[in-house]
Amino acid sequence: AFAALRTPEGEHLLAELRDHDPAQELATATRLRRTHPAELVSAALGQARLRQRAVAKFGAGDAYRMYFTPNGVEQATRTSVATHRAARFAALGVRSVADLCCGIGGDAIALARAGIAVLAVDRDPLTAEVARANAEALGLADLIEVRCADVTEIDTSPYDAVFVDPARRGGR
Repeated sequence: AFAALRTPEGEHLLAELRDHDPAQELATATRLRRTHPAELVSAALGQARLRQRAVAKFGAGDAYRMYFTPNGVEQATRTSVATHRAARFAALGVRSVADLCCGIGGDAIALARAGIAVLAVDRDPLTAEVARANAEALGLADLIEVRCADVTEIDTSPYDAVFVDPARRGGR
């Protein structure tokens, strides 16, 4: 379903749903399912809800271009905090960072916007794909390399710094 959101049809639906009223979701879903596959409509409505929630953390300009998972939007670092951290790294002369447990890429985005090259790593395949999509959506793919991997298997020696902010839910 996530891959379908990144198609032209999926992106069109997401644009159409930008300002939808959640109270009208059933009527909206019924209307959209007349011309789009039901699975795509469901995914787009879910993503639209997540984007609306994400505005508080990322601002409308970024939130409506980014992609989210339910845990990702909940656990993502607010842009103001991520920007502050990135500025501190940049002030120290850091040019490259391994962002381990990157989630949807909130901190990686701020680091890249500060001019720092980022290796963003998450072990969950969907979360890593969302981080990659966010780097692309925000025009930062040239500064953010995303890997789906176990962070304990990453060689961090080529990087000036390591940043780790692991998820605080889900077991370990």
